[in-house]
Amino acid sequence: MRSKIREGLSVLSEEGPISFLRETLNYLHETVYWSVHDSYTLVIGDTEVSFTAPNRTVVQRNKRRFSSEQSELADLLEEIRSEDVLFDIGANTELYSLFAAKRRSDANVVSFEPYPPNVRLLKRDVERNELLNVDVRSEALSDSTGTVEFAQPEQEDAGYGSGSIEAGSGDADSTVEVPCKVADELIANGEIPTPNLIKIDVEGAEPLVIDGLESALSNPDCRLVYCEVHRGDVEYRPSIGDFGTTLADMKTRFEEFGFEVEELQSRGTEVLLKMYK
Repeated sequence: MRSKIREGLSVLSEEGPISFLRETLNYLHETVYWSVHDSYTLVIGDTEVSFTAPNRTVVQRNKRRFSSEQSELADLLEEIRSEDVLFDIGANTELYSLFAAKRRSDANVVSFEPYPPNVRLLKRDVERNELLNVDVRSEALSDSTGTVEFAQPEQEDAGYGSGSIEAGSGDADSTVEVPCKVADELIANGEIPTPNLIKIDVEGAEPLVIDGLESALSNPDCRLVYCEVHRGDVEYRPSIGDFGTTLADMKTRFEEFGFEVEELQSRGTEVLLKMYK
């Protein structure tokens, strides 16, 4: 509140009373609106999911992501089967986890998300939708066990999409220490089941995740993987290039696990791969 008052006084002194009044009305509108409208709904086909609406920024982020990734999300919903296990690695604002769990109540979803504001929102939305088939794990997956620095913005907010366990993340202002696990070790220890489907979106740390998933990816029961590959074309964002890896290397790696590789979509420096057996 104090920061908002200081910001308002700054606008008043630098831009005048009209700008001050406009900013005040915008602030009051957002505060009152989101105190009344605490949720919103997104729909794909006959699957409807309710999401928590903590503020306008989070809602806009999630709706933009839903709009840009709706086709691949719909593709996954067509592929998921009864009794499947889906790993949602880099769950973020939980679009894939919630829609998959809602579409297939007899499937199991394991969501991996290290960023604390996203984890809190994900747990809230799992409860909101009364989903009993989602295991929310507040940890990053990598090639080693321990802790790792996760890049984050100065203002903690759910839905932040450029955070990565790879340092130097885009518009990040600071880092937070998060637990880091190896998926193959978790499976071997019986903590989580072997996946049939995997979705990976980890902002450039894809090679680390795959290194920790070698046994699972080699398993014949793992039949489908969606991986958003962040190429090394832009210096200010983390990418697979930080690990000396190229898009061609990624495709070859999956082929060695027995997958056929298809490019579903390309968005700037991001390429969505679909791998299937």
